[in-house]
Amino acid sequence: MAEALLRELDGLHFDAFSAGLEPADKVQAAAMGELRHGFSSLELLNPKSWLEFTSEWAPQMDFVVTLCDESARVDMRAFHGAPTLRHWTLTPSAYAAAGAVENAFWQILKRVEDFISAERRPWPSLKLSAVESCTPDACDLLLSGQ
Repeated sequence: MAEALLRELDGLHFDAFSAGLEPADKVQAAAMGELRHGFSSLELLNPKSWLEFTSEWAPQMDFVVTLCDESARVDMRAFHGAPTLRHWTLTPSAYAAAGAVENAFWQILKRVEDFISAERRPWPSLKLSAVESCTPDACDLLLSGQ
């Protein structure tokens, strides 16, 4: 979801990609349902492994933002560019059975808006990329510069 939100809210300054520790076969239908209300880049969403972003031809990472404790333990040295690590904790309501995806959506939206506001100030011309994969029980978001 963070990938689509970042593309939609500030696609001029940010590129976005999906990745996770253990990517699913396809994007969750519930997540697509939350995003379908006006998002134009849904066809670009597909789960990928974060390992795709550690190869020699991968974009250099400026930021790696994780959304679950397990992904927060990833060795950031695997990414080119000595990225800054940030961890966004979702409140427990994001994982509640009823409305889990909707709760996660609103929390991630707020975090993405805050990130855009904060990071565009110091580097207005820096083009950033996001790498994200989120399910209610496993979420990752990686941000990289090009």
